[in-house]
Amino acid sequence: MQPSMWTSYLIECLPHDMVKAMSRHGWHTLELSDEHGHDLLKLGDPAQVGAEFRRFAEDHGVSFPQGHFYLANKGIRPEDREGRKVADIAPADDAEFARAMDDMKRWVDLFNALGVKAGVLHAGGQQLASQGWSPERVLERRTQAIRQVAEYAKGGVTQICLENLTRYFGYADVADAKAVLAAVDMPNVKVCLDTGHANISGVSCPEFIRELGPELKALHIADNLGANDDHMLPYGRGTVPWPEVMKALREVNYTGLFNFEVPGENRCPLPIREAKLDYSLQLANWMIEHG
Repeated sequence: MQPSMWTSYLIECLPHDMVKAMSRHGWHTLELSDEHGHDLLKLGDPAQVGAEFRRFAEDHGVSFPQGHFYLANKGIRPEDREGRKVADIAPADDAEFARAMDDMKRWVDLFNALGVKAGVLHAGGQQLASQGWSPERVLERRTQAIRQVAEYAKGGVTQICLENLTRYFGYADVADAKAVLAAVDMPNVKVCLDTGHANISGVSCPEFIRELGPELKALHIADNLGANDDHMLPYGRGTVPWPEVMKALREVNYTGLFNFEVPGENRCPLPIREAKLDYSLQLANWMIEHG
C-alpha cells in the first residue's frame, strides 16, 4: 500500500498548482478528483491533455494511480456553474443515457493517458427506484451502463472500480456489490471500498474487505460519526474500527492505494490545511506500517 490523498483536498487549486503543492508536502501518489478531471477535460483532447499532464506530474515526482470518474456534468469553476448537476451514468431517459456514455468515453481516455489504474465509479441509476423501477430493472440498467463503460475501457490500463454508496442508492453492501459484479461479468470491473459510506450504512468494513478481497482495487479512507458522511481523518472522533480494517487489508494482501478522501478536513485557512497535509502523510504511513 502507498499513501494517497484525493486531490479535492486542494479543490480551489487548478491541476498544475495542485500537483506542485502536493509534491512540496511529500505526497507522490494521488487520486485525481472529479473537479480536477473536469479542469483537464476543458483543455482539449483527453488523450493529449492527459499525456501532457502526466509528464508534468512526473517531473514533480507525482503520479495518479487512482482517479474518480465524474460526479457532476461540469466542474466547479465560476464559468462551470450554470447548468451544473449531479451526474448519473444510468438514467432512465435513453438520450441522457447516450450522453452519459459519451462523457464516460472522454473520462476513460483521460484516465488511460494519465496512467490511472483504478477509476472509481458510482454505479448510477440513483433516481430509478423513485421513478417506480423495480430492483430487477434498476440492476439491468446499471449493468447496461457499466458494461458499456467497461467494454470501451477494455485493453487500457484503467480498471472500473465500483464504489459502495449508501442504502439510499441501493448499492451499499457486499450483496449489492456481488450482484452487480456477477451481472456485469467483465474482468476489468472491480470494487472500491468507501469506509465512510459503509459506516453510515451499517456495513462492516472488515467483512466487506474479506468478502471482496480479490476484487478490491481502490479505497476511499474516511471516518464519520455514523450518521453523516463527515469525511474525517481516521483516529479522530469517528467510529470506523481502524485496527480491524487494517488487519483485514493485510489479510487479503491489498496492494492498491491507501487513499484519504477527507474534504471534511479542508474547511480551514490554507496554512492550517497545509499543516494537516503533513500530518495526514505521517498518519497514512503509520497506519500502513503499524495500524
